[in-house]
Amino acid sequence: MIGGTVLALLAASCSAAGAGVESEAPAEVVAKELLVGDEQTATTTFTVPESQTAMIAERSTIAPDHPVPHSVSAGIGGAAQERISNGGIPVFSGDFADPDVVSHDGLFFAYATNTLFMNVPILSTERNGVAGDALPVLPTWSEPHHVWAPSVTEIGDRWLLHYTTRHTDSGRQCISVAVGDDPGGSFVDDSTEPLVCPIDQGGAIDPSVVFDGADPFLLWKSDGNCCGLPTIIYAQALSWDGTEVIGDPVELIRNDLSWERDVVEGPSMIEVGDTWWLFYSANRWDEAGYAVGLAECSSVLGPCLKQAEPWLDSIESLAGPGGLEVISLADRAADLVVYHGWVDGEVGYPDGARALYARLVRWTRDGPVLIGGVSEGS
Repeated sequence: MIGGTVLALLAASCSAAGAGVESEAPAEVVAKELLVGDEQTATTTFTVPESQTAMIAERSTIAPDHPVPHSVSAGIGGAAQERISNGGIPVFSGDFADPDVVSHDGLFFAYATNTLFMNVPILSTERNGVAGDALPVLPTWSEPHHVWAPSVTEIGDRWLLHYTTRHTDSGRQCISVAVGDDPGGSFVDDSTEPLVCPIDQGGAIDPSVVFDGADPFLLWKSDGNCCGLPTIIYAQALSWDGTEVIGDPVELIRNDLSWERDVVEGPSMIEVGDTWWLFYSANRWDEAGYAVGLAECSSVLGPCLKQAEPWLDSIESLAGPGGLEVISLADRAADLVVYHGWVDGEVGYPDGARALYARLVRWTRDGPVLIGGVSEGS
């Protein structure tokens, strides 16, 4: 969970008809920034360079369990208006899985799972598009093409990038942390070993940082579905600077509902009043049954009680939503969620793309409800 100073990131189709802006390139997406305390809206266009657009066709087969996504340059396609009318609003139409978004000094930065050409691709309103690779160099114990689910956090005067990457010696996915002076990168990871790497549980993926007051905690998932083991979402205390874990992890939830199949993953948490709400993804990531679940927790360390059915499920032209991050908007009546979803009925690679979506949520006695469009599962 990352605090923000701006309300944020609602999108129009690439034609930008809804925003009254003409699009000159098929890979442009217009994002509206709704400023805190100001009813006036401004538009910013994310433009994908031609050098990226030409790279869509190539695919990698290095990791068949999680194929490397194609370039972030894919176009929106013909059903954009239908997605908008159904509440699925693409902020960026190219492949941008497992997103996280932060705001800093009036700018937005969005981060995602690796593409063919970048370990952690960034979208930036400052640079009007794909701003580059937040993590151009991996630590020596790791390897490219398996860099997933970044979580970016400001702690003190530094920015931290917690992320998933392949531990070469074991072949398992593990969690590491890189440090930067600016959310636009580049982040540096000079570690000699992973931050979290429970080999006996299949490894660890999907880090997300949450604060209890000033104290940071790391949410993560044991990657047991890699090898016939349970999948468990844990919370674990971090050092004051966020670069080390403290004590033992505490189990929050595991895969025990039928709709989840053998996976719970992608945790993100927010405190609202006296309740901590835990969002998570479940089911198979490359199928339409992938969805976002919700659990109500007594504290950042649990205990947690899951809702029986998904909170956010597939809708027409947006299948398998997941990888959700919830972002607190301080002193606002609403908060922000960002997530990915398969678009235009194409689920799975190589034909599909997991686009970036952003929605505002309001809070009721029963938990979060999406604002506008269809509030599936809420």
